Amino acid sequence: MNLLDIGEILDRKDRFVERKHSVLKCNECKATYTRDFKVGDYTFKKLTDEECNECKKSKWLTIEEIYSEWKDPKKKK
Repeated sequence: MNLLDIGEILDRKDRFVERKHSVLKCNECKATYTRDFKVGDYTFKKLTDEECNECKKSKWLTIEEIYSEWKDPKKKK
């Protein structure tokens, strides 16, 4: 079994790509879904310029959560 050198482990993080997501909740139908983070997003922000993906009529969404995930572009899904 080969153990990785500490330098290899630290260098590996440079190739990872960060993807940020915002979790939105519709205040009308209570549906939650995720979309890509947009500049200016913050938790509990009220969105009046977007409509719900589920009910298509609500123009009042709230950002419930923002999170990021780190993806390795070399790794297959």
